[in-house]
Amino acid sequence: MIDFEEQISSILAADSDDLYERDPETFFAAHIGFCPRQLYVNKLGLSKSKTYWGKYRASRLIQDYFEQQLSDRNPTLETEVSLNIDEGPVRFLGRCTLYDPADEIAYVLKVRNGWYKFSPPIDRHLDQLHIYMQGLGVEQGKLVYVSKNDLSDIREWPCPDADSSAVQFDESRYEQLVTKAKRIRNQIWTHGIATSEAEIPLEKCGCYFCQEESLAFPDAVRPMSDGSGEPALDTSENRGCMAEETVETGVTDSTDRTSSTEAETRDLLDVPDSNDTRILDVDRYHIPAGLRDLDIWVVWDGRSKVALAPWQADTMYPCEWAASKDVNPRRGFQKAKMVAELPLREIHRAWPFPDGEDLPEAVHPAVLLPHDPPDPPLSFVDFDDVRDPETGEVSDEVATLVDALDGYTEVSQSGTGLHVYVRGRLPEGVGAFATALSQRGALEIYDHARFTGGTWRHVAGTPLDSVPEATDVLEAIVFQY
Repeated sequence: MIDFEEQISSILAADSDDLYERDPETFFAAHIGFCPRQLYVNKLGLSKSKTYWGKYRASRLIQDYFEQQLSDRNPTLETEVSLNIDEGPVRFLGRCTLYDPADEIAYVLKVRNGWYKFSPPIDRHLDQLHIYMQGLGVEQGKLVYVSKNDLSDIREWPCPDADSSAVQFDESRYEQLVTKAKRIRNQIWTHGIATSEAEIPLEKCGCYFCQEESLAFPDAVRPMSDGSGEPALDTSENRGCMAEETVETGVTDSTDRTSSTEAETRDLLDVPDSNDTRILDVDRYHIPAGLRDLDIWVVWDGRSKVALAPWQADTMYPCEWAASKDVNPRRGFQKAKMVAELPLREIHRAWPFPDGEDLPEAVHPAVLLPHDPPDPPLSFVDFDDVRDPETGEVSDEVATLVDALDGYTEVSQSGTGLHVYVRGRLPEGVGAFATALSQRGALEIYDHARFTGGTWRHVAGTPLDSVPEATDVLEAIVFQY
């Protein structure tokens, strides 16, 4: 006998988790228009609504139906276009409902129960549309509303008889959305995922969703801050998988929290506290053998920090990968190398770039860390804003950390950063790690689900082909910082 209540509850629970991205840096376009508190609550999956999933799925079925019918009638129309926008500390993910490349216009199709507010549309819908326009690199967008009660009742914004036939991209509005996302990102870094209403770091604003708020809290451990506002640990890189234990850093009280294992690990590093500097120069273009043998490769254009996989999408638009570990655009090195070595115009003819009038200078092989890495995983250590691009000068602290990692090291696209590749796993419960360095810049470590735009400008004096096992060093960095 089928237990429908139990099985359907299980299905909805698994299904609903796909709508959340608990990585502090990543925001879904559909969420960005909420007020700061509701953005925090919805992003982290703290909103409790048993009726929401049914409404959402019913709306999706109608939306899928119209997408299929419209694309059949309009062969040039693209549906469910995946977007991945990197804005430094934050990034936006989304799927634009409909995109017309001929007219360069993005459409958002909304299925509504009623017309409670339409002219002008709800601000959060316009915000979502702006994310799509930015991701597609277009200046025009349009909102299309369908009544769930009468599918023939279609309303457009702007209206067909309006002075302007489309919403025009507003750069200042988009920048405000980036600022809002950064604020929420910083709140999550500092306070972590709330485990009670009292821990939510944002006040209710009086909007409808704040008034109707109903919360449900997971059992989660909050990442710690060092008290200065700088993030210490990100324990939430794995979507929805908060560890039961995490590393505590920056804690100062009367309790001795330092285990013997931590003390032994710290001894691996002897980071100098001095104002001395060293020169880290580029000596050649070289891709290490330790990476070439792995099926982790995509390409990128050297400008926007997004993964490209023309073999997956038949275009040079950002490829789909972050929303699901079941989508894997990664291929062997030779595939990425073959694409990167083609003339740009030939690439554009075979796999069109979003803007055919503004092609990048080159396409490069790039690494996309797996969601489910092998053991030990490939880890990416990112030093940001640590190097003088004119002189190659870095602090003694940075040089010491690079020496300790002892892996292939490259200079970043800007010339101000360094990337080091090693094998090793972060401490249990740490999904990713970020910290400010003592003198200048910051350091981040990822051991899964991360795109890295490689330049392959090798740093003289570091290994050419070695990607060594360095779990002890990674742990030492986490414990020390």
